[in-house]
Amino acid sequence: MTSTLETETSALGLQAQEIIASVLEDPAPDLAEVQDRLRGYLAAYPGFPERALLAHLMETSDRVNAEPDGPGF
Repeated sequence: MTSTLETETSALGLQAQEIIASVLEDPAPDLAEVQDRLRGYLAAYPGFPERALLAHLMETSDRVNAEPDGPGF
């Protein structure tokens, strides 16, 4: 029997995989560095795409907010 937590985690993992696939499949050349970082997080968190995506988004936020011309929320 699958617990509610496992079901929610699986659904979240599937959503994360879809988002990651979308980013990695994008042919835009300006995304190459982003894609490399995301691949690094996938390697760091094998089997846990939601953790990889979270780590990637947190780093991206830190980078954007550290830029002098960043949004400065």
